[in-house]
Amino acid sequence: MKLSEAPIGAQVEVLHIEESDITPRLRGIGVLPGIKIEVLKSAPMGDPRMYRVFNKVISLRSSEAELIEVQTSEDSPLPLTFVSPGKYRVEHIECGRIAWMNLSRLGIIEGAIVQLLDDRRVKTANGVYDVGFGKLRKIYVIPCKQECNHEIKNA
Repeated sequence: MKLSEAPIGAQVEVLHIEESDITPRLRGIGVLPGIKIEVLKSAPMGDPRMYRVFNKVISLRSSEAELIEVQTSEDSPLPLTFVSPGKYRVEHIECGRIAWMNLSRLGIIEGAIVQLLDDRRVKTANGVYDVGFGKLRKIYVIPCKQECNHEIKNA
């Protein structure tokens, strides 16, 4: 995937950089194959986006980020909108207090085990819920290992 396609909050590893006029500048700021980059946030209209390379925060336009081929790290939290159906552990939730309270009533809290179903509903220990696309993209998860298979009871 291209760096411009990586979701906000993801940690990615650079695989390849296409040659262009901007490539020397990218190398100069530390964007090299094998380097980890964290996608921080995007401007209101989506372009440019901010990234963390080492301890530096950089801003790249989409046209510049298109030159960088990346892969997501296995331990990188991703929003529920970006993952395929399966079991996940909630790493963090990026929302306001009221939305956080509503999600916690459903059993979606940091550290909880949730299952994303094929129809994009979320199964928790409290039941099965349609939380909506907007909230799904604010719930960051990592894939669940074998130890959490017993965590979700049949609701």
